[in-house]
Amino acid sequence: MMAKPNKRRSHLGDLVKLAFFILVLVFSVGQIIQTQAEIAEQRSQVEKLKEQISETLQENDEYRRILNTDDESEYMFIVAVEKLGYAYPRERRFYVKPKG
Repeated sequence: MMAKPNKRRSHLGDLVKLAFFILVLVFSVGQIIQTQAEIAEQRSQVEKLKEQISETLQENDEYRRILNTDDESEYMFIVAVEKLGYAYPRERRFYVKPKG
């Protein structure tokens, strides 16, 4: 009968395998956390863009309403007062200054 060689497990090999597994696990968890943070940031940006789209659509509706009227004087008045800061003679306009 032939004797089987006595194999001993290498503790160093087991330790290296465990260290490798822990390293891969920590890296994977870090990647998952980073990905979740990026997803949250992207969702925030999507919400901001949706708000901008809504504001732009409201502006477009206002422009369409103004352009569809036969009288352009209302549009010209809005542009003159709000955008260019014009006023009638002897008219005083008061504006609220934001704090800060």
